[in-house]
This record gives sequence, structure tokens and C-alpha cells, in this order.
Amino acid sequence: IISIGIYTYNNATSTTSGIVLDTAMEMQLMQFNKQYEMYEGIQGTASIKQLLNTAAQNNQELYKDDNEAELCVCIRSKSKNILSKASSSSNGQMKVGLTTRSFGVKYPSSIKEISSYLGDNERYNIELAYNEYGYVWEIWINDIN
Repeated sequence: IISIGIYTYNNATSTTSGIVLDTAMEMQLMQFNKQYEMYEGIQGTASIKQLLNTAAQNNQELYKDDNEAELCVCIRSKSKNILSKASSSSNGQMKVGLTTRSFGVKYPSSIKEISSYLGDNERYNIELAYNEYGYVWEIWINDIN
């Protein structure tokens, strides 16, 4: 009877700790995504610059931990204005990063550079894509259709 009691207690404890761990991971996921999801939809230049600054800061922190680097967000764009300005900078590499899935603009300094491509009174449509773990993975800055 004592063995059954110990077995039951151990199983209940491991189940409870698994639930707590799952809840903590869910909260971390929600907190991470929330800082980007608030910008989803039509946004002006000032908001997009804040979004890009958040992405650059987060990626800077994530790059410090090799295990977390896969959570870095990529900035992508189909905006004619942004791609035109990206073509003339960084030997055209920025445009490749913005349009090619295998590259992506992840480096904090490059993300900050994109801010300079935005017109003062422009509006863009922000769309998000998620990775297999449910984290925001791509931030698309596109023209309003």
C-alpha cells in the first residue's frame, strides 16, 4: 500500500510539474508574440519604426544565446518603395534578404537600417508568419493593396 501511495504521489507530482512547465512555456510564447501582434494590420511609419526597433533589440538578445537564435524574427517586404531603397544600399544584399526566404533580414543593424527606407507619412500593411513552435518568425512590411 505504501508503494502504491509513493507511486501515485510521484506520478501526480510529475504531471503537475509538466502542467506548470507547459503553462510557463505558453506564457512565454504569448508574451513574445504579443510584442509583435500589436502592430499587425495597417500601420504608419512611426509604429513600424517602433516594431523594427523591438525586433532588433530582441534579436540582439537572442543572438547572445545560440540555443535561442532560431527564434530571431526575419523582416521581409514586397513594398516597391522599400525594395527600391534596399536595392541601392548594401550592394543590393538587403533586397535579397527582404525577398528571399533562405536569407532574411535578422541582424539588428540591418533591421534598423530598414527604418531609414520608410517614408515619413507612409502607411504599410504588417503581416506576421509563425514558425513551427508558434513563435512569430517573419514580419512582412507590405504596401497597402
